[in-house]
Amino acid sequence: MEPSEKNRLVQQLKEATQQVRYWKQIAKKTGKLRLRESENLSYMIQTLKQTKTQLLDEIAERKSVEGALRESGEHLRAILEATPDPMVMYDLNGCPQFINPAFTEVFGWTIDELRGQRIPYVPKSQKDMTTEKIRAVYRSKKTSRFESKRLSKEGSIVDVIVSAAIIKGGNGEPVGMVVNLTDISKRKLLETKYKQAQKMKSLGTLAGGIAHDFNNILMGIQGMATAVMFGLKSTHPNYNHLKAIEECVQSAADLTKQLLSFARGGKYEIKPIDLNELVKNSLEMFGRTNKEVRIHNNLQESIHTVEADRRQIEQVLLNIYVNARQAMPDGGSLYIETKNVALDNIYCKPHQIEPGSYVKISIRDTGIGMDETTLSQIFDPFFTTKEKARGTGLGLASAYGVIKSHDGIINVYSEKGYGATFNVYLPSTEREMLPETNVKGKVFRGSETILLVDDENKVVDATQSMLEILGYHVITAKSGKKALDEVNSGGRKLDLIILDMIMPGMDGGKTFDRIREVQPGIPVILSSGYSIKGRATEIMEKGCNGFLQKPFNISELSKKVRKILDETNDSVQSLLSYS
Repeated sequence: MEPSEKNRLVQQLKEATQQVRYWKQIAKKTGKLRLRESENLSYMIQTLKQTKTQLLDEIAERKSVEGALRESGEHLRAILEATPDPMVMYDLNGCPQFINPAFTEVFGWTIDELRGQRIPYVPKSQKDMTTEKIRAVYRSKKTSRFESKRLSKEGSIVDVIVSAAIIKGGNGEPVGMVVNLTDISKRKLLETKYKQAQKMKSLGTLAGGIAHDFNNILMGIQGMATAVMFGLKSTHPNYNHLKAIEECVQSAADLTKQLLSFARGGKYEIKPIDLNELVKNSLEMFGRTNKEVRIHNNLQESIHTVEADRRQIEQVLLNIYVNARQAMPDGGSLYIETKNVALDNIYCKPHQIEPGSYVKISIRDTGIGMDETTLSQIFDPFFTTKEKARGTGLGLASAYGVIKSHDGIINVYSEKGYGATFNVYLPSTEREMLPETNVKGKVFRGSETILLVDDENKVVDATQSMLEILGYHVITAKSGKKALDEVNSGGRKLDLIILDMIMPGMDGGKTFDRIREVQPGIPVILSSGYSIKGRATEIMEKGCNGFLQKPFNISELSKKVRKILDETNDSVQSLLSYS
C-alpha cells in the first residue's frame, strides 16, 4: 500500500469516528433516533469496522513486505560485500551509490570519497569505447560484457572484464546500473609470459639450427688449420696467420655457444661448483676495469653446491654486471648477495621447474632503472637501449637461455629512477666438488682404430686429419647404414666410434641403438654441432661414453678420445683380473 493511500484511510477512519460520536450525543439529548438516521448510523458503523479491518490487514501486510525487503536487502548487501570481484551501483548520472569492499581493495577509493561524483578511473584510451558500451546497455536493456582497462587510485593500470546491467524502477524504467569488474591482470600477465615463452622457444629453435650448421663449418676450418699448423714451427711465416685463424674460429664458436645458450641447450661441461667462489672471481674480473662502480657483496657462508657449466654462469654474471654498469654512466653501487633458499610449487610452477632447494644470486644496481616497455623486452635477442654505434648482442637473451637450460630462474625487477635487481636461482646438488686438473693445451696420442661417422665431408676431413696426426688409424663412414656395415663386417677390430648426432636417414640415436645391439662393448663418443642438452642427453643416458661439442680443437679431441679409450681398457683389465 502506498503511503498516500494509507493516510487517506486513516483520515477516513477519524471522520467516521467523529460522526458516530456526534449521533450518539444527539441520541442522548432527544432520547430517541429516527429510523432513517438509525439505519444510516448502523451502516456507517459497519463500514467503519470494515475499513478498520482492511486498514489493519494492509498495515500488517505492509510490515511483512517491508520486513521481507529488509531481509532480502541484507542478503543482497552481504552477497555484494562478500563477492571477490569489485562491484559498483550507479545512479542515472553515473555517480556511485554503493561500492563493495573488493572495489576498495583493488582500486583504492571508498564510497565516502566518491559520493556525488563520477569515479575517475577510466583511462583516456578507454573512454569512447566504455561510453558506447554503457549507452548500448541503456538502449537494449540487456547485460553487456567486455574487456577493458581501469586506473587505480594510485594510477596503476588494472585489466578488467566489465559486466554491466541496468537497475529497473517500479515502472520498469532504468533508475541506474550495476557494474561488476573482474580483475584479470594476473591472467593477462600469465598470457604475456606464455606468449613470451612461445616466442623464445621458436627463436631458440631457429638459433639452435643456425648454430649447428655454423659449428659444422667452423669444424672444417678448425680442423684444417690445425692440420696445417701442427707440423710447423712457431718461426714459420704462416704460423701466426694460422694461429689468427684459430682465434677467429674460437670467437665464432663463442658466438654459437651464445646462440645455443639462448636456445636453452647450451650446457657443455656440467660439474659441481661453488657459486661464492665464482661470484668473487667474476667481481674481481669486472672490478679491475670498472673502478667507478662501488662493489658490495654479502655471500652466505656454507652456500650449497650447484651443478653447472662454470664458464657459462660466469658469462651470465658478467653480462648482468655490464648491464648494470651501462645503467650507471656516472658511477654507482653494485650489490651482490648469495643465499640458500627453498622454492615451493606455487613459485616454481609458472617457471616450469621443480620445487626444492636452490641457490639465489641477487644483483642490484643504483642505476637509472627501466620502464615497463624495456622490462618486457629485456630478455629478447638483439633488443638494446644503446645507440647503434655501441652495438647489439645476445647478452641478456643468452643469460636467459643459460639459466633456463640449467633448470633455473632468472627475473628482473626495476622502476624508472630506482635501479634494477636481477635474481638468479639455480638448483642445488648434494654432489661434491672435484679438484681441478689443468690439461688445457696438452695433446694425448694413441694408435688404436677409430670409426668416424659423419655425413659432412668437411667435418670428416678435418676430424680424420687431426686423429691421424695423433697417431690413430681412422675408418670413415658417411651414414648410419655404412657405419653399421663396418661394425658388422668383423674384418677389422674397432676400438672406438665417433658418431655424429644429426644425419639424414638413420640419425645418430638410431645408429647408436643398432651398434649397441650388435657390438655392446665398443665405446662411442657422440659428436654434434648442437649442445649436450636435448636429444644428445637422451643418447647419453642410454650408455654413450662421451660427448664432443663441435667445433673442437686437436687438444680437446685428443683428451676426450684418450680418456674414453683408457677407461674402456681399465674396465676390460678389471674384468680379466676378476675372472
